[in-house]
Amino acid sequence: MDLLILVAENIKLLLLGSLLAGLITAGLAYIAPKSYVSQATLALPVPTLTPARASVPAMANNLTPLQAAALMTSPRVLDSAIRRLKLPEGQTAEQALEQVTHQVKVTPEQEGLLYLEVAAATPVQAQALANAVIDAWLESTTPGERARADLENAFSLAKSSLEATQRMIKRLSVDTGAATNKNLEQRHDGSALLAAAELQARYLSETTEILRLLRGYSRDVVKQPPTLPTQSESLPVGLIALLAAVAAAMALLLWLCIVQAWRSAARDPRVAPKLSRLRSALGLR
Repeated sequence: MDLLILVAENIKLLLLGSLLAGLITAGLAYIAPKSYVSQATLALPVPTLTPARASVPAMANNLTPLQAAALMTSPRVLDSAIRRLKLPEGQTAEQALEQVTHQVKVTPEQEGLLYLEVAAATPVQAQALANAVIDAWLESTTPGERARADLENAFSLAKSSLEATQRMIKRLSVDTGAATNKNLEQRHDGSALLAAAELQARYLSETTEILRLLRGYSRDVVKQPPTLPTQSESLPVGLIALLAAVAAAMALLLWLCIVQAWRSAARDPRVAPKLSRLRSALGLR
């Protein structure tokens, strides 16, 4: 009952205070800078390599979705994207990197998909930054000097092996066609031809994959180019205003309860001297 009486006596203060807090918060949320988000979808290429040898240098460079997402949001890629867009005036490289880091979000999926979201103050800026991040990431997938040398050596060996296998297949095809009256020899040449054809396919796959690694990822991995957003990611003004009004009402009610308790204590003869000492200690009258 004491609480109900307190609310009834101060109902105007509670209503006006919570309404004013809600209006102020709604106004601040409405005039807050808006953010536009450009979205893009990328699909990592599936390795087609079936190595003919035990190991091939730099074949471990095929990125998993998690590794690709980490690389895309790394300073190496974001610094390159910032340089592509020109460093904003009045900002240091560290400040620009920190800002862009908060604007870029990459979500990896198990199926080899990457979902890129880039926020900016305008739709054009969001799309431009998303394209710059993708271009910088694609450039970062090309091998360095040492890895390139290993890959070129592996490609040379694989190409030589492929050519030798093709010559073997050509010779075995002639021998198999000539051995029409020799069943045993024909079966032997047929088995050798089958094994050579399988080896040829593996060498062909190997050369194709090494070439892809030498070139890095191409723009073909971009399945959905960065969009030009038409609507901003605005704050939920109504919900924010409602929460602010409720919080203000609770704060006012707590303050009224404290004031009421203080006044009640001041009328208690046992507590009044202590409150007087407390006022004196605080420099209050």
